[in-house]
Amino acid sequence: MSDWQSVQNPLAARLLIDPATRRVLAAFRGEGNTVTGAAHSLGLEPDAVLYRVRRGVRAGLLEVTGEQPRRGRRQKIYRLPLPLFVPGDLIPGGPDLLLHADEDAFTAKVRASRAAMLARGRWGLLVYPDETRVVTEISAPQQSAGTHEQLQTRQAPAIIDLHTPLKLTFEEAKTLQAQLWAIYQAQAERTGQDSNYLLRLTLYPAPY
Repeated sequence: MSDWQSVQNPLAARLLIDPATRRVLAAFRGEGNTVTGAAHSLGLEPDAVLYRVRRGVRAGLLEVTGEQPRRGRRQKIYRLPLPLFVPGDLIPGGPDLLLHADEDAFTAKVRASRAAMLARGRWGLLVYPDETRVVTEISAPQQSAGTHEQLQTRQAPAIIDLHTPLKLTFEEAKTLQAQLWAIYQAQAERTGQDSNYLLRLTLYPAPY
C-alpha cells in the first residue's frame, strides 16, 4: 500500500505494541466507533475503553470523525486510520518485540518433543566433529555422521532442524520465501486425525 501513515510519537508506538490496547483500538478501525459501541463489542466497561481512547487521542492514533446522538447526549465517533507504520528505532524494548508472542511456548514444545524421543530409548545424541566444532544431533544407534541425509530413511523420524546462514541474492531469497510459504500453505490446509508435527520457518536478512 502507498497510503501508510508513519508513526512518529513514542507514546503511539508504546500503545501499538501493547496487546490489550491494540484490542481496544481495533474496535475503532474502518468507519470508527463510539466509546459505548466499542465497549459493547469488546465486552468491556466503558471506563476501561475510555481510558485507552484518551491515550490514543493524546498519542495521535485516534481521530474524531463526527458525533452520534445517544439518550440526549452526543457521543464522539473515533476512528483509527490504518495502515500504520512504526519505525523500528521507535519500538520500545528493541527487536525482541518483533518476535512472535508464542515463540517461547513453541520452543518449549520442541524441547518436550525431543525429550519424548530420547525417553523412548531408541534414539540418542550423535556427537561428531564438523570442521572446527563438535556437533550433536538426534540420532539412531550406530548412525553415521551427516544425519540430515540419514534422517531421510524410512525408519528415521520426520525431523528437519536447520539453522545455518545462506548466501542468497535478494531475488533468490524472495523465491525461497515464496517456496517455503507455498509448502506451508499446502500442508496447513490438511485436516483429519493424523499425528501432530511442529513446524517453524524462519528466514531473515542477516546483519553480518
